[in-house]
Amino acid sequence: MTQSKLANDTTGAKTKKSAKHKAKPARMAPASNGEILVKGVVMGFIISGVTHASKSITRALVSHPLALFSTGLVTGYLTHKYRKEIIVLGNKTAVESKNFVLRQRENLGDLIAEIKAESGEMH
Repeated sequence: MTQSKLANDTTGAKTKKSAKHKAKPARMAPASNGEILVKGVVMGFIISGVTHASKSITRALVSHPLALFSTGLVTGYLTHKYRKEIIVLGNKTAVESKNFVLRQRENLGDLIAEIKAESGEMH
């Protein structure tokens, strides 16, 4: 009898668990201005710390010739190893940059046309 009670209890527990699992999570409220401000300040501290750390690491590497040589050696090896991927990525970046410039030129042209149309209506 105890086994049948356990079986009933586990079945009930599974039903409750699956009912909770199927429920959709509530959406989060949009961030308040205070939260955005705090996030910006924290990111500023993090960026400042990383910048300071990178300057000290760079200073240490430049001051020791063996470290500078080994860094150049590793950089050269990795560049040679991944040269095909670097070339493909460079080409994609060049194409995307060209498309970006063309879109911005078109947007600027549209903006100038709208300004001329508005100034023509006012006169």
